[in-house]
Amino acid sequence: MPKIEISYKDLCALVGKRIPLGELKENVLLQVKAEFEGAEKKGSDVRLRLSMADTNRPDLWSTEGIARVLRGHYGKGGMPRYTMKKSGVVVKTDLKVKKVRPYTVCAVVRGLKLTEEALAQSIQLQEKVAGTFGRGRRDVAIGIYDLSRIKSPIYFTAAKPDALSFVPLGFNDKLTLREILKQHQKGKEFGGLLAGASEYPVFVDSDDSVLSMPPVINSEHTGKVTTATRDVFIECSGFDLRRLKVALNVVALALADRGGQLESVDVFIEGKKLVAPDLEPKEAFVTLGYVNELSGLKLSAKELTSLLKKQQYDVQPKGASLRVTYVPYRQDIMHMRDVAEDAIIAYGLENLEPIMPKMPTRGSLLPMGRFTHRLEELLVGLGLQQFASYTLTNKHFLFDRMRVSHAPVAEIANAQSENWSCFRSWLLPSALEFLAANRHVDYPQKIFEVGDAVVLDESKDTKTRDVCKLVIAITDTSVSYEHIASLLDAFMKNLGLAYALKRSQHNSYIEGRTAEIIVGGASLGYIGEVHPEVLNNWGLEKPAVAMEIDAEKLFALMK
Repeated sequence: MPKIEISYKDLCALVGKRIPLGELKENVLLQVKAEFEGAEKKGSDVRLRLSMADTNRPDLWSTEGIARVLRGHYGKGGMPRYTMKKSGVVVKTDLKVKKVRPYTVCAVVRGLKLTEEALAQSIQLQEKVAGTFGRGRRDVAIGIYDLSRIKSPIYFTAAKPDALSFVPLGFNDKLTLREILKQHQKGKEFGGLLAGASEYPVFVDSDDSVLSMPPVINSEHTGKVTTATRDVFIECSGFDLRRLKVALNVVALALADRGGQLESVDVFIEGKKLVAPDLEPKEAFVTLGYVNELSGLKLSAKELTSLLKKQQYDVQPKGASLRVTYVPYRQDIMHMRDVAEDAIIAYGLENLEPIMPKMPTRGSLLPMGRFTHRLEELLVGLGLQQFASYTLTNKHFLFDRMRVSHAPVAEIANAQSENWSCFRSWLLPSALEFLAANRHVDYPQKIFEVGDAVVLDESKDTKTRDVCKLVIAITDTSVSYEHIASLLDAFMKNLGLAYALKRSQHNSYIEGRTAEIIVGGASLGYIGEVHPEVLNNWGLEKPAVAMEIDAEKLFALMK
């Protein structure tokens, strides 16, 4: 959770209301999902230390973002709107940055009158957004510059490590790009993000003045922003354009809330023009019945509308639903449950009354739960070791490494990492990933997992369904189909089930050493020797055999 420090006096000034400190600490901070961690009196002001509980809301990680929500809480509700002019500034992206840092979005804010506190908040916000939301500057790096020292057009290009030099922020002498990575503190800290690159990304203006080397450091000449700075140029660079747009909106609008005039920048990427920032509002739908069922409240449509306006939504009736319009920097609204959560927060979590169940009951395992426990005990008895793996994975692991064609899977809309971007649809990749991570452990390795896979199902509210599956994998210096087939035989006999093996083909297994497991005419899964190419893809040097069974189908047959 990001931890930030803000000024109590500055917050009240931005909200436009003096909020009693006790009220702020006890109740009001809950509106922005903040936890009060301490306070320190400094002269006539109080410094507040906060822990921000929502890592999907970078817009809340500053005094400006908190004040924006609290203004709605104290009466000025609805979606905040900003006017945006054209800056005339143009940024041209060179194809040379495609491999090292392919995208950038930019903005201009003019007419600023920055105080020391406003400047400190801007720096803190950049660090938190790039460090947490931007995954340590890998996905998002942010630079703010004194626009008066920059001549448009600006070029986002790449240069050889020793071909370009500039004075980095905080230094007096010029250093080459290579020297910056070795000698500057930020170069030592973030230089690893450029490891292996033959050229490093740089922003350069039309006077050949270097603005920065992202994601490392700005230049002393253009990148030093002070209280005397009136107009700023903002750039966000990285690999995910959607995340960059969110980060740019967050940083630029925080400065706009300080009285600056927001202006757009034309960014050309591979010849296509992109106008940023993108302030196009987003839309979602929610029903009154859903909110009341989820919260246990009995809100009227008028009351729900009022609560949502406090949370910066514009609300319009749309049949049996409410259409809500919200700010473009929110990227955490994926389901009407998220809108309902905002309404409940506006109502006040402290105002919800807990309801005791009328009929206390003893908890117990569901029948499927008891069955999976039985399977686990049986497999341990057969000499296998149980492992547990993550449900989140990525398409490369699910398909490419397994030699199978890509198929639709449940993906994460706002994935924080390419490694954890979708839900697994089967378990064998997880078993091979586990074996690959344990190559240093003694052989033979005999493992199993009983766990959930996620499949698409349009009939469900979430459009997905969990399916319980069982995977077994064995790897050793010498292991073959007979080893896994004998294990399957012992497994089925212990369950009292008759089965048949039907010669089949599966791209993850060796042809001619693969079979389909049939019970009662139903196919439960596959068994076989893992294909050498699959082993090579996972870095496994010893042969492996495996089988995967649909545990829910097995349970239905047992019943």
